[in-house]
This record gives sequence, C-alpha cells and structure tokens, in this order.
Amino acid sequence: MSTRRASTGSGGGTRSGITAVLLVAAAVAMMLLVRARPATQPFDPRSDAGSGTRGLVILLRQEGASVDVVHSAPGPGTDGRVLVLQDRLSDSQHRDLLAFAAAGGVVVMADPGSTLLGPQITTATVGDGTKPPIRDLAAEIVVPVASCDIPALQHLRGLFVLHGVLFDGAGSVRHCFGSDGSFVIVHPHGTGVIVQLGDNALFTNQLLRYADNGGLATALLVPSRGANVSILVGDGPAPPSPAGASGGGQQKLADLVRPGVWMAFAQLALAFVVFAIARAVRPGRPVREPEQVPIAGSELVVATGVLMQRAQHASRAASLLRFQAHRTLCERHHLASSTPVSVLDAAITDGSPLSPGTVTEVLEREVHDAAGLLRLSNDLRSIQIRTATEGAHQ
Repeated sequence: MSTRRASTGSGGGTRSGITAVLLVAAAVAMMLLVRARPATQPFDPRSDAGSGTRGLVILLRQEGASVDVVHSAPGPGTDGRVLVLQDRLSDSQHRDLLAFAAAGGVVVMADPGSTLLGPQITTATVGDGTKPPIRDLAAEIVVPVASCDIPALQHLRGLFVLHGVLFDGAGSVRHCFGSDGSFVIVHPHGTGVIVQLGDNALFTNQLLRYADNGGLATALLVPSRGANVSILVGDGPAPPSPAGASGGGQQKLADLVRPGVWMAFAQLALAFVVFAIARAVRPGRPVREPEQVPIAGSELVVATGVLMQRAQHASRAASLLRFQAHRTLCERHHLASSTPVSVLDAAITDGSPLSPGTVTEVLEREVHDAAGLLRLSNDLRSIQIRTATEGAHQ
C-alpha cells in the first residue's frame, strides 16, 4: 500500500467559501439585471409590444417633435397638440381637455368610441381583420383619401385599418378619407378643434408601418419641427371586453407568473451547477498507488511448506505441497487437475531427461519429519524448474 497524505480541512473550507461567494454574486447580478416590470397595457407609449405605441413616439421625435406622456391635459392657452389613444379619461380629465381645446388647442382623439363630444354617428365599418403583405401599397390601402378638404392630409394616399368605422361628417368643419363616410372628422370647439379618428389601432407598433398610417400621425401632430406633442393617458379603468370575448386574450398561463418566480428557478439551477463544479474539483494532484506484485506459485508452495514445518505438521505440509505441485504441473501440461499421477508422470517424462516414475515417486512420497519435508520440497521445486525450462526450450 502507498502512503497517502491526508488532505487538510482548509481545502474544503476554501471551496465552500468560493462557492458561497459565487452564488451571492450571481444572485445580486440577477436582481440588478432582471427586474420585475408591470405588464403593459394596449396603446402604452412605453411598450414595444405589437399593441403598444412606442413606435409612434419614436416617429414623432424623428420628425422633430417634443413628445411627453402626461396624465393631465395642458393648461388653456398652452402651445402644442394633445393625442388621446384610448379614452380612459376621467371626468376631470375630460373637462381639462375640453378647456384646452376651447382656448385654441388641437386635440386628436384616436379612440372611435370616445364620449368626449358625445355619441358619434357612424355610417359604415372598414377593414376585414386581415393584414396585407408588406410592400404592397395597393393591398395596404383600406380607406382611400377620396373626398378630403383638410389641406394637411390631402397629400396622403390612404390608410390601413383592421377594424375601423366611418363617421357622418355632417356638422364638422372638415373631413377626410372614405366615400360612404369620413374616417377623419374635425369638430370645432371654442377657438380650437377636436380631430376624431375612426380607429386607434392604426397607430400601434404592428400597424404603424402600413400605408400612410405614420404619415397621418405626423400630419396631424407635427405641423412643423419643434412642435410639442402630449400623449394623454387616462386614469380611468380599462374599457370592458366586447361581448363574447371572454377568455380571448393573448396571455398564456406562463405570462401570469411573476418574474421573481422565474428568477428563483434560475438561481436554483445556477446554484446546482456551481455546487456540482465545486464538489467535482479534487484537492491536490491524483495519488498513484503501485500495483501489487504477484507471488510466484513455487514461492507460495515453499512458504506454505515452511509454515507447516514450523507448526510441526510435516505430513500435512507434505500433502499440501504435493497437491499444489500436482495442480501446477497439470496446468503447465494442459491436463485436467483430476489427472492421475501416473498419467501426469508419463506426460512429463515423455521426451524428457527425467526417468519414468520420477514424478510419481515424488508426488506419492510420504513424509514424517522435517528432513523429509525439506527433501520433498526441494525435489518438487527441481521438477517444476526442469519442466518449466524444457517448456521454454520447446
């Protein structure tokens, strides 16, 4: 056996300390990088989702406008224009917005279901809910310009909407888009105007790129570079789902799980990997042990005989010596271990300098004292050596 140097306890403590430090560092990094964010609502100017309107904000800013997301309408007489994407305004927000328009402001109400000016009369619906192939302008235009008396919109070619309505333009100062009605109508209010649109989804991220949807937004909200645009977000509750739309949302069960839960699972998986790596590292270099040296059969026989001699068991030791020698000679000459001594003698002495009967005499010799045991051991060893030498020469 080789001598093994016992490993000190400091190695295990060091590995445990490193593992703990790595786990704490990973947990802190995940808390800093992955933070829980509230779910965004449709038409949210901060959302990159298809139903969000962050693309509209980026477009207006590229056209030179200053865009702010506000929860209260600008004061009367304030320079700028106000966009309402979804009418979730409270009564106080409605009053402030009407006061802003009456003082000469421009309000763009994109929500066709708004009650800001009371119920609006619709004459037709547009859009079948299918998206056209990209870069196919003819298929993208669902609402053509047709009759248009709004100078800022007359250069546009048409709009794409999935589900929109056309309003009755009677009573409005100007109108545009549509033949059986008007998609855009302008209502005078005090010294200002309120522009009503037949759909608000055309300003979302997924539809803003089609037809002249983006052009409509810039024409209404950015008449010149440096314009101020306020996107008014309502404080009221979300509008109820349409009839029969219960359970028709796009969220899955996994979307309802808080981000902190996913962070916990990720940290557990990371902790398992780090722990496995830490435990798999061996302290120090591998220890090699020398292979055991096999003891020759003849030496084993002699050693067994010596032990028997010390115990004064000469006859028993001789019996064991003869048995071991018989088995060894049988294996060397490819004979069964139950081969009779006479057959083994003939096989060994055939073509050998040993005279016939020599092996038989030695293997059947009776021993009663130590001198006879020593002589038997020497004779057996001589026979094994001679047979081994002859086998090597052959």
